[in-house]
Amino acid sequence: MAKNFSDKAFEALQARIINGGLRPSTPLDIHRIASELEMSVTPVRDALKRLEAAGLVEVIPRSGTFVRHYTIQDLIRGYELVEALDGMAGYLLAERVSAGVVDAAELEGALTPLVDEMEENLAQDQARKWGELDARFHQIIFDMSENTFIASSYYSVRNQMKSVLSFVSPIHVDRMNSVREHRAIIAAIVAGDSERARKICQDHRGLIRQILKDLLLQA
Repeated sequence: MAKNFSDKAFEALQARIINGGLRPSTPLDIHRIASELEMSVTPVRDALKRLEAAGLVEVIPRSGTFVRHYTIQDLIRGYELVEALDGMAGYLLAERVSAGVVDAAELEGALTPLVDEMEENLAQDQARKWGELDARFHQIIFDMSENTFIASSYYSVRNQMKSVLSFVSPIHVDRMNSVREHRAIIAAIVAGDSERARKICQDHRGLIRQILKDLLLQA
């Protein structure tokens, strides 16, 4: 039973952090959280330890526990990793298509409707919906690459950065250009062109990293 409560606390707090309900540097009071979740402090304490291990929470000696604050430099380093992971995932999936393990038509049928819907949600007030579709698009690629090490690493770093990037992406990302890039990714993967898929996937993420580098220079 205690484990179930620990999982519940972990999932609730993780969702709040990732979705921006708990902003970076927000103090996390164990007793208040336990009261809100209607449970004892023990599972909440366990959940916070897990969130610290996941990079979403930080403990500052003699100060307390806080939602981790990521600097722009942290985000740049994170996106350096994402670029590499995305490129390899695209490469592996294209390789599986080329080998006949993944059906190209079925894959295109799964990815293209997401991009079509992204193109229908380009407005500023639709940025959250657009971001959700973008995440689903890349999730399919990572999951179908059949490399759990790559996929788990990607989800971990994305979760760490998502709460911050949700405030950066709607303002600075050229969503129409991104839609075009998503279509190019689909074309390379379904053609089984591994090297091209790798390059396009990496370049796609590289644009975000460049935006972050520009913001760092402006800071």
